[in-house]
Amino acid sequence: MNTFEGAKCRVGAGQRRAATPTGLFRTVVGLTLLLAAALAGLVGCASASGPELVAPAVFYVSRDPDSTTDLHIEEKKAARVTVTFDAGDLEGVAVIGTAMDICPVRLPVFHCTGQDGGPSRGGNHQSFHLSPAKGAEAGDSAVLRYRVTSPGRTTVTGSSLIVIGRPTLVVDAHPDRQDVEPGGSLGVALTLRNTGDVPARGVALFMNTRDGIAPTDRHSNCRYRGSTSTWCRLSAADVVIPPGASYRLGAPEVLRADRDATYPTVSFQAAALGTDYVPPDALASQYREGDGSALRLVPADVQGGAGTADGTSSELKVSVRNESDLVAVAGTVKGPISSLATVRVGIRNDGPGALPASARIEFTVPAGTTVVSSPYDVERDEELIDQVCRALGPDGTPLTTATAKQPTARRYVCTAKVGAVGATTTFPFTLRIDKDVAHRGGQVTVSDGESGRPSRDATAANDTAEVAVSVWPGPSWATPGHYRAAAIALAILVLAGALGTWRWKRAH
Repeated sequence: MNTFEGAKCRVGAGQRRAATPTGLFRTVVGLTLLLAAALAGLVGCASASGPELVAPAVFYVSRDPDSTTDLHIEEKKAARVTVTFDAGDLEGVAVIGTAMDICPVRLPVFHCTGQDGGPSRGGNHQSFHLSPAKGAEAGDSAVLRYRVTSPGRTTVTGSSLIVIGRPTLVVDAHPDRQDVEPGGSLGVALTLRNTGDVPARGVALFMNTRDGIAPTDRHSNCRYRGSTSTWCRLSAADVVIPPGASYRLGAPEVLRADRDATYPTVSFQAAALGTDYVPPDALASQYREGDGSALRLVPADVQGGAGTADGTSSELKVSVRNESDLVAVAGTVKGPISSLATVRVGIRNDGPGALPASARIEFTVPAGTTVVSSPYDVERDEELIDQVCRALGPDGTPLTTATAKQPTARRYVCTAKVGAVGATTTFPFTLRIDKDVAHRGGQVTVSDGESGRPSRDATAANDTAEVAVSVWPGPSWATPGHYRAAAIALAILVLAGALGTWRWKRAH
């Protein structure tokens, strides 16, 4: 069984609640068909010669009386289609209304026509608002049926089981240790608890990692996008979590940290099939199937925790016993008196650990020079985003607002992401050389920018670097840039003269 195939075009069948013996029989049949839909994965999808119908096999309707749930249906691979909706079975269970004026609802059977928008716009779409009928209870179900016709094409039929109530899976993740060595492993115990009002028939689980940690196993019922994203789907035949029940992983999920990792993170997100996020085709095609043992969920002995605020996801921040050597980077101001020179100041990470955190770079302007231009991004100003460098007064307070162009000052503080081992980030400052003085005092000092993710830098000697000033005689325009331009021009003239001489000798 391939639950990933069913993620794209999921149709199913079922039956609503009834108090009579006949109604009980219909309910049993409905649940049986629901299981069959989950097993089949692609029931009612198009054949090679018919349109492709994209519809959920199971669709859950929230019991909140003040909310509506939107059902989306799509038809692909047909220039023009007519969709017949049979909503007669919804009576007493759910109320359906149009969410798009182009397809009005007229019960019990109504029709919609549409045209495929082509590759750039996708197929033909319909959307409907669904809400519980008066007196409907959690677990009541009914069938919404579809019939898709297109001129000269095979007719396609399908259905969605409409269920009143929603399963909600709360995620609780616990590592077996608080920190690890570089290249070391840890196991994560994961518990899912259904706080919804109907069973979760099948489970979708996403695991995303970043900043240097990855799973060691590749389960056969999961798909993987590189080493950073895992997508698992367990069908209703694999697991059904009743309301109030908890299930856990059959074995801890083992993760291994990279040798240069310092603060990697791993996040888990779970949902019942039918309520889960399904990546679009372009993204889903990037996932590759695993070839290891299957991921299993088994009943938990204890109830799971509440997880994060919404409960459906949980993030673990792993600490690796690693350090990052932060090195101050400083250039030299060169030129004659009254000239303008650009100097770059910043930070380099000499490892051995990468640092996914920001650092603070403080620049003290050399005496005898004046800053005429500091880093400024007009888009940040327009979007009200802080500039990367701020001008400071003598007491260390900012001289202007964080998003504005910064004024001339004697001190600046910049913020930069440290990043990978060997990564260097610098910021350009344009200075005017006003006079030549003996002791200038220009320097760059780097330090941690986030208290929660320190670098653990044990080498303090290279945290500060001098910003030197080299003054030579000459007019203000005699800067290194002009000398380089003059050298290039002279080389071109010499080359042109040599070429002219060679041609003259060949001609004579």
